[in-house]
Amino acid sequence: MGVKVTFSRAKVAARIKSGIKSMIPAVAEQALADCNYFARRDQGTMIQSSETASDLKNGELVWDTPYAKKVYYTGKPSHDENPNASLMWCQKAYDTFGEDWNEIAQISFSEGMNK
Repeated sequence: MGVKVTFSRAKVAARIKSGIKSMIPAVAEQALADCNYFARRDQGTMIQSSETASDLKNGELVWDTPYAKKVYYTGKPSHDENPNASLMWCQKAYDTFGEDWNEIAQISFSEGMNK
């Protein structure tokens, strides 16, 4: 006689949803910190805006100043206040720390699935 295995799709879906719910804010929080490590810093307004305007729970990072988009792509970042400043600071952060983000995602997803 064969073996019959059954599972609840609803329970599997709930576990996956729980994993995602844990993973997104964990990765977003680390990504924001890493992006700001490379962000331009003059008076700190742009970086402060990212800390208040970003929605980490939903994985949305926002630099909410009128000039953020322009300085992301153009110009030459001053290294006076931040020696790590770079154009396209999020891409630089991903290139530098992306594997760490993947590891955080895996760990927090697994932990979330086990809640």
